[in-house]
Amino acid sequence: MTLTVNRRSVLLGAATVPFAGIEAFSQQSASGVPTLSVTDEVRNTPVPHRYIHGLMRSDVKFQVLLPVAWNGKIAILTRGFSGTELSTGAFPAAAVTKGYAFASCDEGWSRSTIASRLQDDYYESRQSLVELTVHTKALVQAHYGRAASRTLLVGGSNGGHHTRWMVEAYPLMFDGGISGYGYNSQLTQWGSAAELVRNYDVIAPRIDDIIAQRAKDPRWDPFRQSLSPPLTKDQLTALRNIYDIPVQLTNGFQYNGGRWFGSEADWKKSYDGLKGYLRDSVPRWDETFRPSGGRPTEEEAKQWNPLKSPAYVQIDMRRQDCHGHLARPLIIMHGTTDTIVSASEAEGYKELVAKTIGPDEAEKLLAVYYIPGMAHGGKEFDDLIPAQIDALEAMIDYQQSNGSRGAKAPALIGTYPREPVTGPGNSLGFYNRSGRGRQTGRR
Repeated sequence: MTLTVNRRSVLLGAATVPFAGIEAFSQQSASGVPTLSVTDEVRNTPVPHRYIHGLMRSDVKFQVLLPVAWNGKIAILTRGFSGTELSTGAFPAAAVTKGYAFASCDEGWSRSTIASRLQDDYYESRQSLVELTVHTKALVQAHYGRAASRTLLVGGSNGGHHTRWMVEAYPLMFDGGISGYGYNSQLTQWGSAAELVRNYDVIAPRIDDIIAQRAKDPRWDPFRQSLSPPLTKDQLTALRNIYDIPVQLTNGFQYNGGRWFGSEADWKKSYDGLKGYLRDSVPRWDETFRPSGGRPTEEEAKQWNPLKSPAYVQIDMRRQDCHGHLARPLIIMHGTTDTIVSASEAEGYKELVAKTIGPDEAEKLLAVYYIPGMAHGGKEFDDLIPAQIDALEAMIDYQQSNGSRGAKAPALIGTYPREPVTGPGNSLGFYNRSGRGRQTGRR
């Protein structure tokens, strides 16, 4: 295997080199970011490109793809909660096929190890993404002999959250973003996940009946139309606690973070996965949550409520809250049956942006689309990444030219209509269209 370090080929007997064993770093590039290129080679799939894989700051793994047929632009990916720099889904193929230079990194932490590696931090993603972008721009300049004209930020799930969070915070670094099925706050996202699983335990004996009734009648209201035999009072309360999860961002903005009507089948599918997220991460989010005196078990982690955690825990988790100060175009696509991250997060962000910058400006910058029946990502989303990129580019052109070029957000992406920027939207899945699901108190 031939690896390139500081542009010198080194023949290695083994197929791979463990990153931990590499001591030397290249001299700082023009970007000022300390990096080491461990792999630098030509690849031909999906299109001919130069592939670089290496390290930033000795422990952040990154990759950069530089297509031969470059379109003059860059796409930066921010990864999912359980991912690495290689967990990129359908994004890189779509991007490099269109001619974008593409880059991603592991952001400096791993879900599986962060509870025991105290030197890692969720917030490190912000520094890592900034440095990745700066370094990629320098690589592009050196490789092609000219600077990139535009930089997009893209991602799904945790990456969907990071996209809206970073595009808000760095409007001079990113020209726009694609925020797939993401959330608005680490605290509200994972607090709602714990709320869901502990209430699911109460309704679990009847979940198959609930799923069957929903399939039979998509507009079934369990609080007005009883099952046979009827749900108990505790089961009805638990069910309402899943549909209706009041959340509040650090700026005081409130919305319903509950799961939508029609998503019940995915509750069952996602239950074990959500417990795993909580098991791995609660010990790091809240070091004071020790019901049995040690690291919480999976069953204990379900009982965690961040709103009962010490103030410093809440403050730390809320460092990643979105604020709605959007200044660059953003596209959101979210599945209506998503249980991992509720479609209510997209609905909440739409209202947050409209409230923060005004509905007229939100209409220009934010475009939200729901995919009925899709859970946490899926083929429907992946197949539309090229169309999302095209729509985002047109929105950016339109903004940057004051309307003389490009276009406003399209009425449809694929077959999915754009939601209005204010109000509850058009989705049939939104809990309790009469507004009862908007209440902010608990039962």
